[in-house]
Amino acid sequence: MRIVGYVREASDPEEGPTAFAQHEEIRRYATRHGHALIAVCQDARTPGHPLGRTGYRSLLGVLATGEAEAVIVAALEALSGDMIVQEILLWDLRARGVSVLSASADDQAVLGAGPDPTRMLIRDVLSRVSEHAEELRRPVASTPGDVVVHIDEARGANLA
Repeated sequence: MRIVGYVREASDPEEGPTAFAQHEEIRRYATRHGHALIAVCQDARTPGHPLGRTGYRSLLGVLATGEAEAVIVAALEALSGDMIVQEILLWDLRARGVSVLSASADDQAVLGAGPDPTRMLIRDVLSRVSEHAEELRRPVASTPGDVVVHIDEARGANLA
């Protein structure tokens, strides 16, 4: 499988593994499982600047080429320390047609079908938001008389 890695250093240098350590975990996982690691995108700390998401945007650019089948992280904490943000990013990546892998055995239950109830709720909400957005994007096929719009004349003058 062709995979692309994503590395994100923690905002605080005292929290979490370094970018180098994450990269090595990803490389070892890819080698051990026979995957072709085609790129690694990284968000790194720069002293005096907030930790951005340029590496994640680069990851999305790599995915847009269609060359990768999956994204791998050393651990889900690389996506974010916040569970909701993790689930949003997992949802986003899956919606782009790729699988998400983690080199951490602790993440396998989360990435599988049986995560905890809070994650299941977040996934359900994201799915429903997506369905709602898709419904609103569909063209409206109406015939005369299907839709009635009444504009209050007193307020209608303000619409022009």
